[in-house]
Amino acid sequence: MSPLSPFAATYGRLIAAYRAGPKAAAEASALLAEVVGLVATSPATVEAGLFRSGEYDIANLRSHLLRRQVEVLTVAAGAPAEALEVLARALGGEAPLPEHSALTYEMVTQIAPIARAAARPEPAAGRPPMILMGADRFAEEDDRASSAFDAEVTALTAELGSSSERGAWMEALHAAQALVRLSGRVPEHDRRTVAIRARRALSRPLLVGMIEHAIRTPEEQARAAEVLQWRGGEAAELMLEAIRKTESPEPHRFLLDALARMPDAVPLLIPLLASPRWHEARHAADVLGRQMVPEALAPLRALLAHSDARVRGAAVEALARYPAQYGTEGLRVGLAHTSPETRQDAATAIGRRGGGALAMPLLAAIEAERDHATWRSMLTALGRIEAPEAAAAMSTLALRKRSFLSRGGFSLAQRLEVVGVLAASPTRAARQALMRVAREAEGEVGAAARGELDRRG
Repeated sequence: MSPLSPFAATYGRLIAAYRAGPKAAAEASALLAEVVGLVATSPATVEAGLFRSGEYDIANLRSHLLRRQVEVLTVAAGAPAEALEVLARALGGEAPLPEHSALTYEMVTQIAPIARAAARPEPAAGRPPMILMGADRFAEEDDRASSAFDAEVTALTAELGSSSERGAWMEALHAAQALVRLSGRVPEHDRRTVAIRARRALSRPLLVGMIEHAIRTPEEQARAAEVLQWRGGEAAELMLEAIRKTESPEPHRFLLDALARMPDAVPLLIPLLASPRWHEARHAADVLGRQMVPEALAPLRALLAHSDARVRGAAVEALARYPAQYGTEGLRVGLAHTSPETRQDAATAIGRRGGGALAMPLLAAIEAERDHATWRSMLTALGRIEAPEAAAAMSTLALRKRSFLSRGGFSLAQRLEVVGVLAASPTRAARQALMRVAREAEGEVGAAARGELDRRG
């Protein structure tokens, strides 16, 4: 899967901000202005792509496109903010996709239902037959009419049973996927009947066999994730049982990615944050950060005091995924931690997340940092933030000299390092900072900045 374009990445964060509600209004407004700027002069096309393990999360535009059955989204150059806002709110919720001349959708091709034999003629009216209900009937089936898809469901469930008995897990997994997809494409009046039968066919022993097969067979992991997500809470329990057995997230990464798309897993994951086994807490933090549920915020912040740096790193990464008003305070704590490793983790997480609200806290941390490797991580993170605050902060770092009369400021080597980070950053904020340094800095620093601008043309 190709990496997300700047428009797709920013638009995904905009959708997440709208989903967060009124508290994220300021961040949503800034992100909306940013996406408007990104399509001001050129169009943007985003392909949802194939179902891939690890691709989905709440701040990923592709996730929402796939959920709404959109294969390709095209945004025309000069698309207005109103249209982009309505589309973002619709993709993050259940509202219809807006119709606008600047927005074009190419929908996913739907699978046509299998042709069925002509309906049998109704029998002549007469006395209804007596039906004796045995004890093996389930109450939830009593109000169900016979489905026109009974033959197809029966064939698939029989294939599931036969394949699992023979240990042919690839065949079982393919039959399970076909059954899951059938339950989604049947007409509404048949859907409940087919779904009940599919859930019963996907029993716990069969799910365990599929999980174990997918762990051993990476090429089948996306297919297994699709089936497990559809199965819901019971599958989530079995997935967690498999994950808790290993410290390494590989080759169980596809299970973590699938759990991040399963709301049913949240009540099972939150208690794991307090697990005495460090890897269980780390796995739970990884998944809950992508779910971005409010009830996980407090236990995630508590993990910043964990004794294991790997758990603290997972916590700051999780908090960085939340909208700024929720996660910023936790990231500030990470930047001020006594462990250089945790400070580096916090800086790296901020660099991936971006957002102008974190530029000034990052600048303050850089000014106080004495470990060079950590200082460099913080500087790199600041250079990746696309915001005016980041441009101002980077300019300040490059222009502030160290002198005998002041404890503040930076050495010539550090200021040249700032210029190097600005030159390597693709953001507009970095270019603005580089232009200011070229104008205002003296000596080697100014010359280095001007040389980088000349090389950029």
